[in-house]
Amino acid sequence: MTTARTAGRLIGRAEIVERACTWLRDSVPYGQAKFHANEHGIYRADCSGFVSMAWGLPGKPEDRHGGLDTPGLAGVSTPIRREELRAGDIVIRTDGTNLTRHVVIFAAWAEEQGRYWSYEQAGGYRTRLRVIEYPYDSAAELYVPRRYASVLDQHP
Repeated sequence: MTTARTAGRLIGRAEIVERACTWLRDSVPYGQAKFHANEHGIYRADCSGFVSMAWGLPGKPEDRHGGLDTPGLAGVSTPIRREELRAGDIVIRTDGTNLTRHVVIFAAWAEEQGRYWSYEQAGGYRTRLRVIEYPYDSAAELYVPRRYASVLDQHP
């Protein structure tokens, strides 16, 4: 079983956000069978590859690059409550197939009640920062917030 300590190094929230922004900068097109290479490595250009890159996880499997899949991301993170969401955490759906599983990176709460800014890599789009209704538009019961176990948290 993969654990957070074996999957990746400790990483701060500011670095997670900075890494996510590099794919915004590059305007990466989505693709489950495509890859994107930049200063952070080579990762699948899908939602879980994007989160793997932002969290600093190694390409997986090693010979193919790409990071963890969506269930793998759940394996290196822990459930949190909605109120605990902070930049760099994720909102994730792990059930179903590669067509129904999805994950986004939480950025911040939006001004509108019950909505938040997220970094997203989704089919039909390039990497984007957008406002989403919590937890993920109309699929409320299917998405849960989680925190990467190797995130460096500094509490005020």
